Amino acid sequence: MALVGTTTAGLAADVKTADPFPAPKRAAIDAALEQSFVDSRAPGVVVGIWIPGEGSYVATRGVSDIKTRQPMRVDDHFRIGSITKTFTATLLLILADENKLGLDDPVSKYVAWVPNGDKITLRMLADMTAGLHSYTEDDAWVKIAFSNFKRVWTPRELVDVGLKSPPDFPPGQGWHYSNTNYVLLGMILEQITGTKIQDSFAEKMFKPLKLRQTSWPIGDALPEPYAHGTTVQTLDDKLADATHRNPSFAFTAGELVSTMADLRTWVVSYTTGSLVSPEMQKQRLMWMTMPPMTPERAYGIGIGIDHGWLGHTGELPGYNCSANYLPEKKAVIVVLVNSDIPAGKNNPAPMIMKALAQVVTPGNVPQ
Repeated sequence: MALVGTTTAGLAADVKTADPFPAPKRAAIDAALEQSFVDSRAPGVVVGIWIPGEGSYVATRGVSDIKTRQPMRVDDHFRIGSITKTFTATLLLILADENKLGLDDPVSKYVAWVPNGDKITLRMLADMTAGLHSYTEDDAWVKIAFSNFKRVWTPRELVDVGLKSPPDFPPGQGWHYSNTNYVLLGMILEQITGTKIQDSFAEKMFKPLKLRQTSWPIGDALPEPYAHGTTVQTLDDKLADATHRNPSFAFTAGELVSTMADLRTWVVSYTTGSLVSPEMQKQRLMWMTMPPMTPERAYGIGIGIDHGWLGHTGELPGYNCSANYLPEKKAVIVVLVNSDIPAGKNNPAPMIMKALAQVVTPGNVPQ
């Protein structure tokens, strides 16, 4: 799949097609965005809000490159990190619909080298109850990865790092967010389809939904135009440009690139189940009840719920993104930030998302 950036002038217009919010509401959104953007201390942000019957709002703030001071653009491409998991989970559900796998198939049916593989199911990988330790929490691996940002990692190398550590808990008896789960799941999906994961994504999701600005990156390249990512995820904790780090260390847990316009389409699709059967969508939305879950905040199959909002956040060094859908109002909020540096204890995209929701959906404010 070629990595081609089609920077159309029409893209910016396309995301602004809905009627704008009335002036007083727009002024309130402007104020919330201004304050939360300042509080986030991020270089730049792209924001899109769409609420049928109420209005739309598309705006940028700051710069896409702290060196050139290029202003942020509506159609800038971002590394979307763990929002990739929503695509991986959807492919899992599509293949279940096609009877090519069962959600409760054991991992051992497909790979023989995973400890407890006969007790870990594909569902457990997808809803984070498998107990496999996340390779990204292995300090030794982090040092190796941060010593060579050009290194190309194989999925098996990543999973092996996670498997070196003891399980976080027995399969199905706890919940912990683990990137190992989703890399292993991607490997299994490739085995089942006999197709590279990027080709399955393109065939099953990108093409049907016309996600022309969403891509599986080739090497460390990004489609034009793109935002430069700023991070302190370095060996010396100093500020750095993470834009062209090779993202192979994320695979099906976080490798994809996208734009605000495509994420608007995508978040509505997977949260409403447009590409899967009603039964598979019901499976996706089976919320975990074990700690740290609450009735207000929980996780399903590659999807979260937070005070009514369905969606997922994503982070890769240099980037922090959020795309969410509120079924009650059919509302969408997308926030893309070119920094993953927290402001205090708050990551920039969720901080800005919360500030915007306080204005447009005060009855549903994610925490």
